Amino acid sequence: MEHSETNGFWFGLKRSIPGCYVSFHKQLGDLVLLEPSLTKLRDYHGVPVRLMTRGGFRPLLELMPGIQFVLGPPLAISTTAYCYDHLTKSAIRSVLTPTLFRKAVLPEAREVTKWHRRVFPKITGLQLGREYVAKYFWENTPVPSSKSFRPPQLIPPPTAWRPAFLPEFDYILCSPTAGWHEKSWTAEYWAQTLLAVYEMTGLPIFVTGESSGWQLKHCQQIERLAAPAVTSLAGKTSLQNFLWLSANAKMILAVDGAASHLATAFDIPALTLFGSLNMPNWHWPTPKHRALLSPNIGTVELPLRKFSPTTVIENIRELWSQAKDPG
Repeated sequence: MEHSETNGFWFGLKRSIPGCYVSFHKQLGDLVLLEPSLTKLRDYHGVPVRLMTRGGFRPLLELMPGIQFVLGPPLAISTTAYCYDHLTKSAIRSVLTPTLFRKAVLPEAREVTKWHRRVFPKITGLQLGREYVAKYFWENTPVPSSKSFRPPQLIPPPTAWRPAFLPEFDYILCSPTAGWHEKSWTAEYWAQTLLAVYEMTGLPIFVTGESSGWQLKHCQQIERLAAPAVTSLAGKTSLQNFLWLSANAKMILAVDGAASHLATAFDIPALTLFGSLNMPNWHWPTPKHRALLSPNIGTVELPLRKFSPTTVIENIRELWSQAKDPG
């Protein structure tokens, strides 16, 4: 039976051993959405919050004060370990941590695995519904807070992360791909839209994407169709470069994915295209952060295919006008 952390002895022990462990091994954008919960844990437990996650994500953690990347097996003693995903790797790494308490927060009951049942005496959440994922995790993180929820926030990346080949001028960033092909819009529609954006703003547009497979080809095709307004950086940037580009763009245009969440975290004006009715889970609407939902939900193949460029361009025009004149 798990001891209550409100018991005087355990509470005193918790305060004498600052920090905690967190295990999370999902995608980059998902980790951005976890930032408010990590900060809530940092404020309660103290630093460091030792995060066990994918090794390639370390640069992102450098933009979250007090969050420390764990390399190799967890060795430092802590009172509590938290897990925020259903992956077996996260459950196993949690059970290997030198800690007294292990707690999990999951979005849905169907994600509870046999490993999680064995490792965690209590699993909270399990009713995501249509709530914004970042807010859902924050609300279900089982520690008190005197603050209200706010969307993800990251500190600005250092100047050293700026791509060395990038000329010093303003630009717009476009991220037309995500982890799943079905989230993509056609290259032809992107090119039509980006040419209109170039005419509208007078700013060059950089397209980012993965270094191989369909994502690389998709970005290259957009570049060919929208030259000279568009330059593809797909396969030419590191994660540090991508974070710097996202934080310093004048506007971000994207499909549902990491770039959209980074736009929120860096407070950059952005328009995100969604092909899923789960849009409320992944978008925090503000005047600077707009989202459009595909009108042809239910199409099995490429649900964004019939999304009208005219509608997208009109929304970008309004967003750009507001970004230039916030008042």
